Amino acid sequence: MGMSDVFSIILALVGTVGVIVLTYYGSRWYIERFIKRPGSLSGQHHIKVVERLIVGKNGSIIIVDIQGVQYLVGVTEQNIQILTRLEKPISFQKKQEIQKESFLSLMKSFSQKEKQNE
Repeated sequence: MGMSDVFSIILALVGTVGVIVLTYYGSRWYIERFIKRPGSLSGQHHIKVVERLIVGKNGSIIIVDIQGVQYLVGVTEQNIQILTRLEKPISFQKKQEIQKESFLSLMKSFSQKEKQNE
């Protein structure tokens, strides 16, 4: 094995590592430029869960905010159903600041509204 053989092996190794590094930075640039654009599916979060209340083994009631419009949604393993659109949106709070009374009062007002409609 001569000196030229060692040099060609090292050159091939450096070239391979260079292609891998360029592929890595090219992929990062592509993701930053095209995929994380505002309005793309993965760029911004348009749907947020404001609060969730588990009401049974397999069911829960969720307040969902979709671009500023909030809905009360019932969720089970077999079904997802929009119960009502909230007229007064509930403000977003950090998990430490969430008060259960606000959700319970919303549920009471919803049940009273349903009783009035019957």
